[in-house]
This record gives sequence, C-alpha cells and structure tokens, in this order.
Amino acid sequence: MKSGNWLWRALGLTTLACLCALLVGFGWALRDTWFPQDGLAIPESPEASTATGGAWADKPELFVTSLGDSLTYGVGDTTGQGYVKRVTDRLADTLNKPVTLVNNLAVNGSQTKQLLASFEQSGVKYAIGKADIVLLTIGGNDLFQIAQEGGSIAEGGDVSPELLEARLPEATPRLEALFKKLRSLNANARIVYVGLYNPFYDLPEMRSGSGIVAKWNAAAYALAEADGNATVVPTYDLFETNIKRYLSGDHFHPNAEGYDRIAERIVQALN
Repeated sequence: MKSGNWLWRALGLTTLACLCALLVGFGWALRDTWFPQDGLAIPESPEASTATGGAWADKPELFVTSLGDSLTYGVGDTTGQGYVKRVTDRLADTLNKPVTLVNNLAVNGSQTKQLLASFEQSGVKYAIGKADIVLLTIGGNDLFQIAQEGGSIAEGGDVSPELLEARLPEATPRLEALFKKLRSLNANARIVYVGLYNPFYDLPEMRSGSGIVAKWNAAAYALAEADGNATVVPTYDLFETNIKRYLSGDHFHPNAEGYDRIAERIVQALN
C-alpha cells in the first residue's frame, strides 16, 4: 500500500512539473505579444558617435542601426531574424567584411510621431550617429491604424481606403521631418527606407487602398532623391501578388519568407 501511495505521489509531482514547464514555455513564446519590447537597450553616451564617411571599400567594418516599427522589429517571423539580421549577414558575405548591428531600436506599433520623439534620446542619437547604414520602416501604423476593438485584422478592422486617404496629409509632413532629423544626426550614413505595401490587397474593398500607399511611397521617393544618399526599397509588388505566400497569420506582417525577400532587395540596393 505504501509503495502504491509513493507511486501516485511521484506521478503527481511529475505531472505538476510538466504543467509548470508547459506554462512557462507558453508565456515565453507569447512574450512579444503580451510585453512588447522597445528594441535592445544601449548604454547612454555623453557624446554622439559620428560615422567617418568615405567609401565603404575603405572601411574594415560597417555599422548598421535599424529604426522604426514592428517590421524592423521582425514581428511575424517565426525564425526571429526579421529582415535586419538577414541584411547584416548577407552584406557581410557580399562585402567580405564585418557588418555589425549597433542596435535595433524598433518599437512595435510605432508611428512617425513616436519615432521623431525618440530622436531626442542620447542613446538613439549615439546609435544613429555611429551608423554607416540606417535601416528604416515607418508609416504603416500611421495609415493602417487598426483599432483594438475595430474588428479582426484579417477582416480589415477599422481600415478603409477613405481612412487611409484622410490620414495621408497629416502623416506625410512627419515623414519629411523624420528624414531631415536623421540627416542632421548623421551626415554620411546611407538611409534605407523600406516602402509600404497594402496587406489587405486580397480584400476587394481594400484594393483601391494601394493607390494611397503609392502616394506615401512617392513622397518617400521624393525625400530620398532630395537627400542624395537615401534609398527607397519597394515592397508593394511582392505582397500584392503573393499575399498568402509572404504574409504571416496576422494578415499584416511578413512571414519569414516575406522578410527574406525584403532583405534580398535591400542588399541588392546597397551593392
């Protein structure tokens, strides 16, 4: 009888331990959804570091800083790499030199106004100033403001072409201010802006939204041309023709393959 009690106790303790491990693992897997992070922390610096400029071929190492929203953070990629890690790895291979990420400062849900405000932080100034390349995604949350209670993202939520059009005039000047502020913090870095796409192109009522997205991208192209050392990498065609293939299950962010295609285009633009 005692041996039987011991066996049941052992089984009970083993079951409890397995349940605890399962709950911890589940919580860890959803940590980015429950507690979104604000990018990797970097030490505060009393002085901004400045990129040296000059041709990349003359530099033994290149430094990259990435900024923006959840696309730069890598949401939707089950591998955890996003496009940023893929870009730095591929650039290192193609250029045959170290390509080091100073920091990924992306914040889930960030809009242009939040990103502009972050430029006043000394740590952000340091990371931008040190970079030879600045990778940037921003604007998707300015236009596609999915309300938490406005319906599922897969159904479009509170999104409509009319709302996109209404948000464009207010958001576009902030994009211009953002480009100017970036350049004031680093006169030499190549700015790489990843253009927007319409994640709801497969919904007939949202196809005309691509025209508004095109206006936003056109504004970014004009800013890049005026800057002289900035590049806009197009993505709209990738997703309009391959939404099911390249979007993650949330119907908004890229999946691993989608991020891989974005990274491929960025590297092509930088070579």
